Amino acid sequence: MKKLIAVSVATIALLVGGAFSYKELSTTEKDYSVAMNQADFILFENIEEVEKYSGYIVQAGFTGKRSLKEWNLGEGDVKAASESEVKIQKVHKGSLKEGDTISVYEPAYFEGDVFDTVEGYNLMNEEGTYVLFLRDTGDKEGYAIIGMYQGKYDISAGMQNTKAKKAQPTDTYRSLEESEYFGENVEQFNKLKKEVLEKYN
Repeated sequence: MKKLIAVSVATIALLVGGAFSYKELSTTEKDYSVAMNQADFILFENIEEVEKYSGYIVQAGFTGKRSLKEWNLGEGDVKAASESEVKIQKVHKGSLKEGDTISVYEPAYFEGDVFDTVEGYNLMNEEGTYVLFLRDTGDKEGYAIIGMYQGKYDISAGMQNTKAKKAQPTDTYRSLEESEYFGENVEQFNKLKKEVLEKYN
């Protein structure tokens, strides 16, 4: 059964251009503070519920190409996300094709010295192999991840036995960058990931 989580929605206003690559963070001494924003979203009890809301389920890898995507909501409000390019390796549901390259909107991005994340979502990296649960978006240019962090799972060999951990107030991005997810619902995420590994790995 679904449970609606009602929390305050953070309005994000940005005037940032350019792109960010994981490699830049790994090869510099720069670190980032973490700002975790909240959103209204459905908290799923099992992966079957995530599947039901998904128009597409794919296995994919991040190509390394990422930029900032902004939507003007009117009255000065701007919504932002990372627009990340992935190459599809396998299709489990939907009309996408193996070998296709698509844009995926991820609910996290870098702004100055801050890593802004919605509900503890962490960005894909080039080493990962991901199962993505996606839906169409209004702009028809990219795909949105279902349920924030609940629609992205790294199934690569090095991440299969890695448990998510909750961020602490003193954490910086460097201390969390290896974590697939670091929001409030760690137990629920780990349960969903176990189900994904059993079904899609």
